[in-house]
Amino acid sequence: MVAVATKYLPAREGDYQRIDESDLILEGYIAFLDPPKETTAPALKALKASGITVKILTGDSELVAAKVCHEVGLDAGDVVIGSDIEGLSDDALAELAARTTLFARLTPMHKERIVTLLKREGHVVGFMGDGINDAPALRAADIGISVDGRGGHRP
Repeated sequence: MVAVATKYLPAREGDYQRIDESDLILEGYIAFLDPPKETTAPALKALKASGITVKILTGDSELVAAKVCHEVGLDAGDVVIGSDIEGLSDDALAELAARTTLFARLTPMHKERIVTLLKREGHVVGFMGDGINDAPALRAADIGISVDGRGGHRP
């Protein structure tokens, strides 16, 4: 989501100032749609049938993440957001991670911590990430899968 705003200024030479960014008029919003691939729901179903538990660890908002989970048939249950885990001990977070499917508004360090704790509890952890922000969790996982931001696989 991007907000679009305008402000009319007299023509002048030179750099714009910080004050030029105040008193803007909101013109509207631009929303971007990035729907899940058609193959996502069947892939998740096959993983579940194989005994693999899928968890979503995302920096996205809880509303967007929960909607995507619903679209692909993944029961998100109660959503845990990054600020909820900040003060938790490792033991408390490990217990929460064991029973939670969807974590939203996570920082890269939150993701790495959850992956590390799942491994500590004896799970074999695969992590799929799409950017440099996922590097700590990719490194911490038993299996790290990096994809580009357009949904294609990197060579």
